[in-house]
Amino acid sequence: MSSLHQHTPSLTAFDPRGLTLRTVAYHRAQAQDEPQARVHRQTFSAGGQLQQQWDARLHRLHETDPAVQANQRLRHSLSGRVLRSHSIDAGWRIALSGIAGQLLSVWDARGSLQRYEFDAVLRPVAVYEQADDDTRERCTERLEYAAMNTQHSARNQCGRLIRHDDPAGSVLYEQYALSGAIAQQGRLFLRAEEALDWSAQLDVRKAQLETECHTSAWRYDALGGLVEQTDAKENRQQTLYGPEGEPTEALLVFSSGTRKRLFDLRTYNAQGQVESERAGNNVLTLATYRPHDGRLLRLTARKPGSTQVILQDLTYTYDRVGNVLSIRDAAQPTTWASNTKIEATASFEYDTLYQLIKATGRENAQHAIGPALPALVQFGSTDSSLLRNYIRHYQYNEGGNLVQMQHVPSSGQGYTQRINTAAHSNHSVFNGLDSHADPLNGFDKNGNQQLLMRGQAMSWNARNQLQRVTQVVREQGGSDDETYGYDGAGLRVFKRRSSLAKNRQHIEQVRYLPGLELHSNDATGESFNVLSIEAGLNRIRALVWEHKRPAGVADEQLRFSLVDATTSSTLELDEQAALLSQEGYYPFGGTAWWAAKSQVEVRFKTVRYSGKERDATGLYYYGYRYYAPWLMRWISPDPSGDADSLNLYAMVGNNPVTFTDVAGLAPNLTLVRSLARIIITGALTLVGYALGWAAGYPREGAMTGAAAGVGLGLMSWRTSVAAEQLQSMGSGEEGYAQLVANVILETSKRRGLSREETNRLVNFIYTHRQGYQGEGLAIAFSPAANENIYAYIGPARAGLQLNVMESTREPTPREIRQLGFKSIQLRDSDRASTSAPPASRPSSAQGSVSQFETQAATPLARKKLGNRQQPVPSVESTSQAGAASEPRFIIDESQITHLMEGAAGRSIGITLGHLQEGRFAAVNWHRHADRLWSADLHGHPGSTRRGAVRLMLEHTGGRTYRAVGLRDPHRR
Repeated sequence: MSSLHQHTPSLTAFDPRGLTLRTVAYHRAQAQDEPQARVHRQTFSAGGQLQQQWDARLHRLHETDPAVQANQRLRHSLSGRVLRSHSIDAGWRIALSGIAGQLLSVWDARGSLQRYEFDAVLRPVAVYEQADDDTRERCTERLEYAAMNTQHSARNQCGRLIRHDDPAGSVLYEQYALSGAIAQQGRLFLRAEEALDWSAQLDVRKAQLETECHTSAWRYDALGGLVEQTDAKENRQQTLYGPEGEPTEALLVFSSGTRKRLFDLRTYNAQGQVESERAGNNVLTLATYRPHDGRLLRLTARKPGSTQVILQDLTYTYDRVGNVLSIRDAAQPTTWASNTKIEATASFEYDTLYQLIKATGRENAQHAIGPALPALVQFGSTDSSLLRNYIRHYQYNEGGNLVQMQHVPSSGQGYTQRINTAAHSNHSVFNGLDSHADPLNGFDKNGNQQLLMRGQAMSWNARNQLQRVTQVVREQGGSDDETYGYDGAGLRVFKRRSSLAKNRQHIEQVRYLPGLELHSNDATGESFNVLSIEAGLNRIRALVWEHKRPAGVADEQLRFSLVDATTSSTLELDEQAALLSQEGYYPFGGTAWWAAKSQVEVRFKTVRYSGKERDATGLYYYGYRYYAPWLMRWISPDPSGDADSLNLYAMVGNNPVTFTDVAGLAPNLTLVRSLARIIITGALTLVGYALGWAAGYPREGAMTGAAAGVGLGLMSWRTSVAAEQLQSMGSGEEGYAQLVANVILETSKRRGLSREETNRLVNFIYTHRQGYQGEGLAIAFSPAANENIYAYIGPARAGLQLNVMESTREPTPREIRQLGFKSIQLRDSDRASTSAPPASRPSSAQGSVSQFETQAATPLARKKLGNRQQPVPSVESTSQAGAASEPRFIIDESQITHLMEGAAGRSIGITLGHLQEGRFAAVNWHRHADRLWSADLHGHPGSTRRGAVRLMLEHTGGRTYRAVGLRDPHRR
């Protein structure tokens, strides 16, 4: 590693304002190669707003041809909001916002229009769409909120969303818990697929729906923890918690009354990572982590009984920066074929940009090219030639596009897979083995791929969601296709597959409800339900049959999946711990080999690589995008913009063994590592809210955060039930402010920061937020020795580097700045906190004090500048945020001095700071009918939703206001 990485530093060039103009990385794939500079370029306006970004490939082309466009170009309004964005991958997008920052209208390169309507308190009430081929706009969503009356107050609905008519049907929010979490909701599906246009008349909307309402319910404990979930078929999942709020046991009670244990005996280490648990089939899973950084070292699963049969024994090794170097499964036997030793070992090599360039492993000797699975091997086969070793070599261009994969098996014929990439974009198409496909014709104007394989067309709706894949086209008779439908949050709620057999069109359908899937097949007459449960180190699916249960398949059957560090299903076991299926994967997710007990049993395995569902098309559904493992890239641009990189199609930075993607938006460290109980996991859900509201997709953003939160670790170990319960979180600027407040308030409490120090930190973040446009923001704090406290902010990618550096030694301030961090001294020995005593610092896993506490190695807030999402807007020039300028407002606080203590006081202080700095959109500043003005209190102990508690102010003349108290508009 030392020779490969020698003379390959990372360089960053700043302008006098501290904005990043260039970043330079040096690429080398072989130690004997000369390192090649990869220059990323950014330009900013006079106001510090990001205008253009080039990746290394287009920057090089631009130097010789000025006509080459940047990867991303932005136009801002005078208030700092992005009006127009243009991406070479995702096309252009124009967004028109209101004076409070709410998104009003959006146009995109395909000619689609989306228009949003809001009520008087800026809650969304309707969404209208018009595709390029539509003659008029159609209402695709309507939202209704409860009035302030006795009927609604009995169900805690006052002021909250109670009905949401979305593209798939309607969702009824029938009851809320005191905390604001959804306690009961019902889903009604549309009667038929049609050009949906929701009427303002409720009776007309009801007539478009099926009569059956699928009702789900949730029950919480006094701390807000989910203790029971009842699905639409009245099956109940129950969770028991330990003294610190950690899940320790889970049970499943079927609607028939049968009670089964899902897991128990779960233990955790000091970092909150699951160390052991016993599944309902008595299989004991043990995990061992590296003490100084929490990375997974070993994952074993033992079968019960006196013999202690080992089912899985995965061992991981890493390089110095955390890339996975090898994975070995000692539980699998060594075999021989063609005079070659075949072991269950995989190894990986990387270039200096940490892109995977070589992988070894084992595969089915009858390996299939393309989306098809390899041949199934049945357990008990004595054919020693079924498996063979392989080596895969990967090559990428300067833009991070995979352009060639060379497959070299230990026996048989190898091949080279080439991918053609457009000259001035990242649009790439698989050209087969010897043809020459044209990437310019393979994508629409928004960057959505048009063909899955030759002759297989893909259709996209106005929201750039995959709507249909046609696999077989017939001139006479129906075609074979798969159709998908989505809810208002952008998540799939049904899948319908149509196929022709014996001159009859057959329909196979799946409907997705909270914790439940409804499967039906009119060809076989089968009808069954699948319950999905995530259980720490395992995944569990329960099959409940209603009609035509196949012979040999038990009803109310639990299927336990053992997973690896990427949460991919490796072994599937029944309730007696007997093996049902087993599967191995290539690094980028294709199935290398699989085996099963029988063809019947394996039919019901749909969750595979990365814990995601594999469709009949071969695509994996991640939540917001579809992934093609044989192409090793996404089939549409990242809806979160450049959250990952300027290449909107690359899979987790071309490092799929070390990183995973939870929802199709951004890479994360492998799941087992991310179960650590650290501060940033508590903010992950809020990241999604900030993203969605900033871009004008509040429901999408909320669900994004929920998916990321569940996938990466849960705040206080509590499960998020549904993200739409946060439907009323404010506009983009307010969502960003709430995210900042939640992180800063926790820091302020732990550090004992005064109000002045807290507001100095908030202003520091706002001062430099434009400098990380298009990147995540990481926050770190120095030790509190001698009452000196320094805060550092920098790009999210530097957060991981800081964590690695801190794991071996204490980094110096100069080294931290060289990583791209900026610093501010919040407290020195002459200016110590007087409002609260210094808080004791938490211990690390070893019981020692960590030198640097990195608040967000993952992004604090990512600026969404892609094809369909607007960045978090800046209403005012942030250059004034941290300056000692005259306050915009002069606020008399004499009437609220009694409220300025503790957590409530810190929240009020941050809101007052926003007003004094003129950041009005951050607090939803507006006037009420009683002529008082209000500002939202983010992170206030009494708040569970946007605007649940507001600071009320009276205008006394000029720039002078008087704070008169607090108000909860949702309470009578």
